[in-house]
Amino acid sequence: MSEFPEIIPIFPLYGTILLPNTILPLHIFEPRYREMIEFAMEHDQVIGMVQPIEQEQEKIYEIGCLGKIEQCQQLPNENYLIRLNGVIRFQIEKELEVTTQYRQVVSNYSNFIDDLEEGNQDLDDPELLYEGFRNYSEKKNIQIEWDKLRTIPIHYLVNILCMNLDFTSIEKQALLETQNLSHRWDTLITLINMAIADNSDQPSTNECVN
Repeated sequence: MSEFPEIIPIFPLYGTILLPNTILPLHIFEPRYREMIEFAMEHDQVIGMVQPIEQEQEKIYEIGCLGKIEQCQQLPNENYLIRLNGVIRFQIEKELEVTTQYRQVVSNYSNFIDDLEEGNQDLDDPELLYEGFRNYSEKKNIQIEWDKLRTIPIHYLVNILCMNLDFTSIEKQALLETQNLSHRWDTLITLINMAIADNSDQPSTNECVN
């Protein structure tokens, strides 16, 4: 996979995943990550999104997703607003000892070649997802424009739901690490049905689908 850099800067963010062919808006305010964005913009314009295994801890999962910075706006306070486009997942081979404030890893993309063809993969009846998400949104009190939602390509909808719904960090990592889009589809529907069946769950008004 010579078209993707072997050594990449990483942005560990708990509870957040990036998936191929999706957009993740980010507000970059920590000095070390402002430095990371400045480096990326001067080179390949890519960073790796990964999750820490536990909140406020340094240890990270081995699987992340490479993101291309498609928009970058520097604010008057020197923070950045960026739009990150998911490209392909990667496995961390090792973390490097670096002098930069941000972390860098050696990445391997060879297990995730299918990520580049997700839009061409067949999925089961979309109505399974629409019905499950309708029940989920009613339980969670999420307001959805259903006519607009049905115009979203199904492979893209699967990924944005995986990224945006109220799943745990572990569940989001499981979605990220699925073998391919078809398995992610199955896992997403399972998690939605589990959330619907969870009687201890309380309605939330904080979720959105971008």
